[in-house]
Order: sequence, then C-alpha cells, then structure tokens
Amino acid sequence: MKSRINITQIAKMAGVSKTTVSRVLNNKPDVKAESREKIERIIKKYNYYPNAYAKAVSNKKSNTICAVIPHDASYVFSNPYYSEILRGVSQMTNANNYQLLLSFSDDGKYVDIAKEQRADGIILISPSCEDYDQIDELVDMAMPLVSASKVLNSQFVCHICVNDSKGAYLATEHLLNLGHKKIGFINGPYNLASSRDRYEGYASALKQKGISVDETFTQEGRNSLESGYESMQKLLKNVNLTAVVVSSDLMAIGAIKAVNEAGKKVPDDISIVGFDDIPFAPYVNPPLTTINQDAYFKGMAVAEKLIQIINNENVEYRTTMDVELKIRESTTRCKA
Repeated sequence: MKSRINITQIAKMAGVSKTTVSRVLNNKPDVKAESREKIERIIKKYNYYPNAYAKAVSNKKSNTICAVIPHDASYVFSNPYYSEILRGVSQMTNANNYQLLLSFSDDGKYVDIAKEQRADGIILISPSCEDYDQIDELVDMAMPLVSASKVLNSQFVCHICVNDSKGAYLATEHLLNLGHKKIGFINGPYNLASSRDRYEGYASALKQKGISVDETFTQEGRNSLESGYESMQKLLKNVNLTAVVVSSDLMAIGAIKAVNEAGKKVPDDISIVGFDDIPFAPYVNPPLTTINQDAYFKGMAVAEKLIQIINNENVEYRTTMDVELKIRESTTRCKA
C-alpha cells in the first residue's frame, strides 16, 4: 500500500523547491522538462493528489457554489420544477469544475455559508419577501450572488427570471379566445415576486376584454398538489366557473383531481391551464395545457452568470427569459 506523502516530501525526493512542485501540480509553465518529469514520476508512484481544502485556503477560493432554496426540504423535493433547475445548475457547475453545495433552509442560516467562506458564490432559487434581510446581508458582504427570480426592492442583486406576467397573460388569453369569461385563478404564495407578476398578467388579459377581476374567483395556493386540490374545491363553489389558470403545474394536477371528485370533467366542464411545463405535464390525464418555462436552461444560465461574476467578468444584471404556451388537452371551447 502506497503511503500518503505531502508536497514537501515530493520536493525533497525530486531535489526541487516546493514552489516548483506546486507549479507542476497547477500545470504552470516555466518548469524544466527534467524536473517536471521527476515530479510527475513521484506523483504517479505514490498516487499523490493535492489536499483540496488546503488548496482552497491558499487560493482563498473554495471552488464551491452554493444553491440555496430557502424553503423546507420536503416542499422542495416534492416539486419537479426544483429538480429541473438544480439539474441545470449542476450541469454548469460540473462543467466548470465547481463543487455544488445545496442548502434547503427557511430560517436564513444559509448566510453562515457566506460568512464562513464555504462557497465562492450563491445561487438563490425562489427567494420570498421574508428573505430580503438575509439578501441584504449577502450584498453587504459583497458575496457573488445571482437569483433565479426577481428580488423586489433590490437593485443590487443580479437575477434571471422568466416573463411571469406574459405567461399568465397568454394562459388567460388562450381561455378567453376559447369563449371562456368566468375564469378562475389559483396563484402561488403572494410573497413571491413571480406570483405578483402572474396575477398582474391574469388581470391584464381580463381587462383587455373588459372583464373585471372577481376576487371570489381567485385563490392563493402554496405550489403543491394539496393546495391546488383545496383551492379548486373552493373555486368550484362558483357555479358559473368554466376555466381556471393555475400558477404551477403541480397545483394544476391537484386541481384536476378536485374537478374529477366533484363529478365534473376536464376540459368538458372546466378547462385548466398550468404554468411551468414540468416533465410529466404531457403525461397526466388529460395532458396539461401549460406555460413552458425552461427550468433546466434557467438553472444553467444562473450558474453560468454566477461563475462569470466570480471571475470578475462583466454581466447583464437583469435577464428575462421568454415563455411559451403549450396547448394540450386540458382546455377546450366554452360550452356554457
């Protein structure tokens, strides 16, 4: 069994300085071919690899990026949207030789990761109004930071978001074009900037057709199957309801279950449009009409932007990704 050696021993065996060994380990030029060959032979013989932690301390870098979703882990892992965005983040960090640290916390403890210098930068996914004090702390520390959604009231946080207002507008417009006028809306938590923008898009599309928002036709959900189910049960008390825009696919699937249990059918009695286009949206019954936002691409984009900031590159601080209406079988013409 080969013994573990350190850089000092390698230098002694090769008859060179520790600086020369370090230059070889970091693939730097200006090392004599004979010395490089000796060092590489010793490294191979003893299966030497550098201590990553020590290297990070020396370089004042951790080569780690932290992705923070400031919500309970059970909530995060039950929502496929987060799986897709994290898949994109991990693809980009891995391609750029960064380790990915995940933090699921709704108590703001992720700020300690920055204070303890355990990450070179932080990606915030779905921050809410309750996170703004922690975000201000990260900004004050000059921590490289990118958010995967808008951060209200902060001009100092770089973000990539989707056009949430346009998405909800397209969803509502689609139902209006099918002849629906009594259109409900199940929104996400109102402490999210995306939820506010989606409500704005819904209301704007109705206004274009001269229809006022009826608050008895709106519900605030929690972006879960259960809240979609419960919210739809409440909306079904409106006997004139013929269609619903739902602020996430997960809630839309819960809403479909509530419609079925009420003895009605989607889309014959109630048309439903979701938001996100999660991977199994085309495979539910009926296949879900929804607003596509490419969460995987968004994950890659926020990670790439953060790496650029870490490397002191110039970046565009406000990026808005487009959305697209995907028409499937959960919507049809109004029969009322």
